[in-house]
Amino acid sequence: MIKLVVFDWNGTLLSDTTACIAADNHVIKVFGGNPVNLKIYRDTIIIPSNNFYAAHGCSLQRLKKESKKLGEIFHSYYEERVKKCRSRKNAKETLSFLSSKSIKSIILSNHTIKGIEYQLKRLKLEKYIFQVLANSELDTSMKERNKLEKLRKYIHKYNYNKNEVLIIGDSPEEAEIAKKLNIKSALITKGYYS
Repeated sequence: MIKLVVFDWNGTLLSDTTACIAADNHVIKVFGGNPVNLKIYRDTIIIPSNNFYAAHGCSLQRLKKESKKLGEIFHSYYEERVKKCRSRKNAKETLSFLSSKSIKSIILSNHTIKGIEYQLKRLKLEKYIFQVLANSELDTSMKERNKLEKLRKYIHKYNYNKNEVLIIGDSPEEAEIAKKLNIKSALITKGYYS
């Protein structure tokens, strides 16, 4: 029986794909690359983001050297646009249903804790989320992937059996995490990935 549902945030609970594409294209322009359309974005997006930017003409060396600046550029552009985004269709109903069945919901994200908590409050979803596992620094997802280890530690800390955990996301990363941790997964469409 599922006792814990682990949600990705961006593109899964939050309908922010267009805000993220705009911010990523802004970064690409600032760092001398070639902006992309939605189809190319969905076909090529990858974390760490530095690899995505480099694939579209940005200097990986410069991106690494200026990672703090990169994080600030992305987040300042993104945060202005995400204020107008809504939750994904049926997200609130799904979270409410899980809560009514005493199934805990947490968020596992490459985004920032501060950014997620702000949006949860704005969208009136915070009462459904037990905990947010995300990044404290603006440039973390530009440099590395760390969701797997965060979830591994969380499952161990709270003594969940692997058959009690379901991860839901819009990317291959969630499927990879599920395989490595031997937990169940569900992937949705129309988020960041094709």
